[in-house]
Amino acid sequence: MGVGSVDPTDPGLFRLWREEILRYGDMDTNGHVNNVAIAQFCEGGRVAFERCGDLQRENADLGLSLAKVTIEFRAEAHFPGMVRIGTRILGFGRSSCRLVQGLFQDGRCIATSEAVSVCFDTRARRAVPYPEAFKARALALAGPAT
Repeated sequence: MGVGSVDPTDPGLFRLWREEILRYGDMDTNGHVNNVAIAQFCEGGRVAFERCGDLQRENADLGLSLAKVTIEFRAEAHFPGMVRIGTRILGFGRSSCRLVQGLFQDGRCIATSEAVSVCFDTRARRAVPYPEAFKARALALAGPAT
């Protein structure tokens, strides 16, 4: 993955966490958690990121849209149990934000993900710059430790 100098398999990289309970229906015929469930857990982490900066509280006409996502499956996950999803901001562009995620079960990294989210105007349906107040709040909760 192109995440540069950060190691998304290290849980110490993350400050923003979300937990998901594994469901029996998350398994596939091989007896492990399937790729669709892993993608949904990544989505849950991205939603936690969006909410951590409370983008729409002050900007009702703004939203985030996923522009790119890659997932690397690193180990099997099994039902029952929990998955912890760590999400960290790698950086902001004009209207984009690059995120990295690590997914962990029982302390073991089961998947990593890199995503690009784009801030857009929900009425005009076009990309717009992230508000500075959102960026500051999001970096405080999901950026690199200072």
